[in-house]
Formats: sequence, C-alpha cells, structure tokens
Amino acid sequence: MRRKAPEPDRGARQAGKSALGFRWITPSTARHLRPFWRRCALIGFGFLGAAFIAVTAFALLERHLSVHGLDDLAGADDLIESFDLVMHTADHEPVDFRIPIRKWTGDIPIFFDASVPDWHRRMAEKQLPLIARLTGLRFVLSKTYDPRSRLNVVLAEGAEAKRKAARRFTDEIDDSWRFEDYLCFAIVSRNRDETIQGALAAFGVKQQSTESHSCLIEEILHGLGPSADRATYTPSIFSEFTIPVEIPLNDQVLLRTLYDPKIKPGMSSEQTRELVPDIIRDLIEGIKARGPEALYQH
Repeated sequence: MRRKAPEPDRGARQAGKSALGFRWITPSTARHLRPFWRRCALIGFGFLGAAFIAVTAFALLERHLSVHGLDDLAGADDLIESFDLVMHTADHEPVDFRIPIRKWTGDIPIFFDASVPDWHRRMAEKQLPLIARLTGLRFVLSKTYDPRSRLNVVLAEGAEAKRKAARRFTDEIDDSWRFEDYLCFAIVSRNRDETIQGALAAFGVKQQSTESHSCLIEEILHGLGPSADRATYTPSIFSEFTIPVEIPLNDQVLLRTLYDPKIKPGMSSEQTRELVPDIIRDLIEGIKARGPEALYQH
C-alpha cells in the first residue's frame, strides 16, 4: 500500500519553497493564469467536439452514399479502372501488386452452414438469382460443407471463431492473419489454371443489421473472383466506405464483365486491359438502351 507523505511543518514549508516544483506560482500569478487555463480547456473541448462531429458526419455520409445512387451508372473510364483494381489487386498488398483473373467456370454449389441465421440466409438467397443472371452460371444449394468444390457460407463471431473457420477451409493460415481486424472475409481456393475450386465466405455479425447484410453479400461476391475493395465509384460493395445491401448497378457491370466469355481464368492485367474497355462500353450502351437487363446472360 502506498503511504501518504507526512505533512511538513510551517517552517519546513517556508524553507522548502524553492525546492517544490510549483511553489513559484503565487496567488497573484495563479489568478493571472486562470484565463490561460480556461482557454486551454475550451480548446481541448473544441477539439473533442470537432472529432465527434467529424465521426458523426462520416457515418451519416457513409449511410447516405450506401443507399443513394444504387442505379446510377458510372462513366466508362471509372468502370474500366475499377475492374482492374477490383479484379487484379489485393486489399493487403500494394496497389501495383497484380494477380490473375479468378472465376468459376461451371455450376456453383453453395452451402449455408447451420450457424448462418435464417434472416441472413434469406437476404443472401434473394441476391442469388441476380448473380446467376450476371455470371451466366447456376447456383446449386448443397447440404454439405466442402472446401474443394463449394462456396461455403458461415457465421464466425470473434477472432478465434474466424481463425477456426479459416483453418477448417485451408491449412495455409498462420499467425500473421489478424482476424480481430476483420468483420468478414473470404478465401478462395484455385486450380492451377486459376479457375475457382472452392470458396469460404465468413461474416462475423449475427444481429440483423445493414452492416451484417452488406458484409455477407460482399463476401459471397468475393467468393466469385473479385478480390479487392478498391472501386473508384460510390456506392459499391467493393469499397470500404459504403455498405449497400443491394448490388449496385456499377458492381453488376464489373461482375458481368468478369464473367464475359472473353475473360478467361488466369488472364493478366495486361491481357484484360485489351478486352475490358470494349466489353464495358458495349454494356453501357446496352444499359442505356434496354436497362439493367442488358447485363443478363440468361
């Protein structure tokens, strides 16, 4: 137990004035310093208030961008650049680090783990018909988990649950993975030709919320090949700044472009740059003439 220091007598106080740190502050000096300390306190409260306002404003802006403009069509240049960033880069790598195209080439067996709440499953299943039309592939509901041939959707609350889910899917997970930083994540396993063999879509929020729904849709889409949240437009599922609960039109364009028959698994960024501009411009013309149905492959 820390003891309280003994009270010095008056003589000791007088003798020790010069030795004590604040004895030079006389009552008169203290009175003169009060306005200064008052200003410091006001400035401090001002900074705290400004920080609170900034955080609140950012949250409101995020919500606004997430629900407005879902059907707005971005310009061709933005979509072309976004395709390259979303499909050929990785979130945890420098932007100049490039990866090849990854995609499914046949029916997509999808498994919803028993941990996935009914509400989340219904919200996800509502998006599957649209995704199927955009990719030209068919989702087949499966009753069993298989990391080698299915898109597996699981709920994993907390860092340890996420680590366990990831290690169940692949043995390539090490301690460098900071699962406490992830709200949700996806892992894709590939064949040598970069066709997707299986995928894991894990989300970590059980409660019904805009954020958990958007997170689940995002990771299902990442399980289809898109790898980075670097879209240059808003709103976007492929962005860290917006949380839409529907797939925005511009994201539909990117997914449809990825699954265009001309885009092959294993293609490099240089190879897709020769094809993507024409594909996207044709899709834009189709949307302007016939609406979003111009994106559908069946």
